[in-house]
Amino acid sequence: MSASPPTHIAQKSITRTGNGDFTFEGAGKLAGRPLHVWYNAPADLANARILIVMTGTQRDGEDYRADWVPLLKNRNTLLLVPEFSEDDYPGVSSYNLGSIIDEDGHLQPQAEWSFNMIESLFASVVAETHSSATGYELFGHSAGAQFVHRFMEFMPETKATIAVAANAGWYTVLDESVRFPYGMKGAPVRADDMKEAFKRQLVILLGADDIDPHDSSLQRDRHTDQQGTDRLARGLNFYRTAREYAGESATFNWRLIVVPGIAHSHGDMARAALPILLPE
Repeated sequence: MSASPPTHIAQKSITRTGNGDFTFEGAGKLAGRPLHVWYNAPADLANARILIVMTGTQRDGEDYRADWVPLLKNRNTLLLVPEFSEDDYPGVSSYNLGSIIDEDGHLQPQAEWSFNMIESLFASVVAETHSSATGYELFGHSAGAQFVHRFMEFMPETKATIAVAANAGWYTVLDESVRFPYGMKGAPVRADDMKEAFKRQLVILLGADDIDPHDSSLQRDRHTDQQGTDRLARGLNFYRTAREYAGESATFNWRLIVVPGIAHSHGDMARAALPILLPE
């Protein structure tokens, strides 16, 4: 069992009800690589659920918060949108891949994974607000969905009770013949060790109309095209491969949901994810 991630309790980071923002400083190996966190706080913080939302490739936390705030009206939920800046978390490796590998493709120690910032942020906010929450809900769209599905695959321990990965551009597929990060060959966890990850509540949420193979933000190369040539095809392939790999011998709590009439829209996918993450 791994040690709990280091935490740093910010000095009264959540200062008022409603919208606000603060800087969350990392600790340990991530010290000096802060997050800008956009939040929306309810009046009853101590009893609120906590929803953490991961942004897309633009790292536009304030805009993502704006999409979620009306959805959370009359729900006692603390919304946290951490923004991983390009300065401190440059490129795909530091954000989409959670710093599992460096820019040269070399595996990094778990203590240096940017995934750890999410667990630390949750622990810090719980301590500061005297929250009764023992876990949190996690959502990511596009690049954020890449972060989220790998977070649920590879983090040895997490307080995330359910995670939704919506419209990811490409995946780490459970195929040991394909080299990491596209598959599991050379990954920090072998596909054979995925039984604990399969027990987690992970929802692959796909827009049925997210099928543009020429979308300018969609990575297209020989590695990603093996998964499909659009986001819908890649998501279906990822889920099918995981379901087949788990077989009948493992508890499998991952789900696939395809939402009709939606393409690559964060706002639309957030509305579709709301009843999954926070059922009334």
